[in-house]
Amino acid sequence: MNIAYILISTPNDTFYEQTAISVMTLRKVMPDANVYILVDKDTKSTFKDKRTILEKYSVNIVVVDVPEKFNNRDRSRFIKTSMNKYLPDNFIFIDSDTVICDKFDKIDSNIDIGMVLNRHMKVSESPVKEFLNNCAKNLGYHLSFEDKHFNSGMIVVNKSEKSDALFTLWHELWNESREKSNGTIYDQTSLNEANYRLNGVITEIDGIWNCQINRNCKCMPYIHDAKVLHTFTTKGVYAHDIAKPEIQKSVLEPEHPELDKILANPKAAFHDVYDLNTDFYSVEMSKTPAYVFLRRIYENNKKFFNFCNSIAKIFMKFGSKKN
Repeated sequence: MNIAYILISTPNDTFYEQTAISVMTLRKVMPDANVYILVDKDTKSTFKDKRTILEKYSVNIVVVDVPEKFNNRDRSRFIKTSMNKYLPDNFIFIDSDTVICDKFDKIDSNIDIGMVLNRHMKVSESPVKEFLNNCAKNLGYHLSFEDKHFNSGMIVVNKSEKSDALFTLWHELWNESREKSNGTIYDQTSLNEANYRLNGVITEIDGIWNCQINRNCKCMPYIHDAKVLHTFTTKGVYAHDIAKPEIQKSVLEPEHPELDKILANPKAAFHDVYDLNTDFYSVEMSKTPAYVFLRRIYENNKKFFNFCNSIAKIFMKFGSKKN
């Protein structure tokens, strides 16, 4: 089985560490997998001193030529949207901010290209549908195909005319969106537009293959049987313990007891999570300017926030008596 990662990194970020952790967990359950890591030459030049741990896991480093003018984010997306050119015919791509929990058996080998729904729900159900729709509208693209917007954190690829066509169009649209958007990230928007134009070439696969750990998605039904935990290590959106930078950085040290403790039972590593929404009503409210305004007051002026809260209590009490 061929597994692929993309790594564009400097010693100032933790993308190398994230990739190392994911590969470490992959090797525990699939020791014989062929692992490919696609990098640019600048990233490859940083593989020294502590940043050599990946060599321990017998990976194949593939250096890809990327435009020199691109920043690191765009270099990563340049490779991601065209990675089929640099890999074996059939492969599975995995984002670096992942933990591999089980071997990849029973995956459908008859599909051209497979992905999991973004946030494990159709667009019409999503708490971020307005954001996704705005991203698409800004480019004149479609939001989804048949109410399905796919997450590119895990992609099953079997070489065919359809899968090749998707990558070709995805790369073209991503580059178009990069030029139109003045630096905004639109690689997933362009992916779903490519899927729309190709009349739904992407096959939906079970959520266990890309269990997206996020407070604002329907990940809970998939955690128990998850093959891949997508932990979202971007600051501000994570819920999993492994998202902490100090935990990630520890993988480069000779001993990392806290990291080992998390990886011993990764499906239970949610110690900072103590509140789960029973529905998405409060999630939708959290996207409103009113919520952001109140949060800023809470962060910057606790006394004034407490005053506003006291007023709200009076109105709530008055309202309950009236009813």
